Amino acid sequence: MNCVLEGNAVKAFGKAIHSLSRIGDELCLDPMSKGLALRSVNSAHSAYACFLFSPMFFQKYNLGSEQGSETVQCKLLMKSILPLFRCLASIERSVERCQIQINTPNDRVKIQFFCRHGITKTHDLCFEECEALQAVFVSHLCPNVLKAPARVLGEMVMHFPVSQEEITLSITPLRVSLRNYFEGGN
Repeated sequence: MNCVLEGNAVKAFGKAIHSLSRIGDELCLDPMSKGLALRSVNSAHSAYACFLFSPMFFQKYNLGSEQGSETVQCKLLMKSILPLFRCLASIERSVERCQIQINTPNDRVKIQFFCRHGITKTHDLCFEECEALQAVFVSHLCPNVLKAPARVLGEMVMHFPVSQEEITLSITPLRVSLRNYFEGGN
């Protein structure tokens, strides 16, 4: 797989990785014909999240490699990829383009940031092959659906500390509330 992101797409991709880092310790990259899926699940397998970036999101998106081998789903440690997208403000200012390649013979994901003034930052990350990570649930037992613009949800959670481990979402027919819990507090 080989894909290229430009401009604000790099920042959006980084924000997706940051969001998934709050779910689990591993990031699954799943290149498909309908786009690149980024997935994560927590250690108890009770929380799952997925971002699917369509091929239109990328400036260039190719599934096949030079050798013509098939695509591979791979798993990266979050602590190895997260620092690359840590400072999103500086990425927006300095990174012009980002190229991501999955190299199956070497079991490496190569991430290159092409910055202003001709500077190129290259990172080779080891990956582990994995099965496609999917949420397993019975949809007819899940009658509730929460849909909201990302901006509204973002504004709701921005009032909680970054270190907050758990937020409770309560929904009634007339109200949606978010609460956190502090031990020993009122």
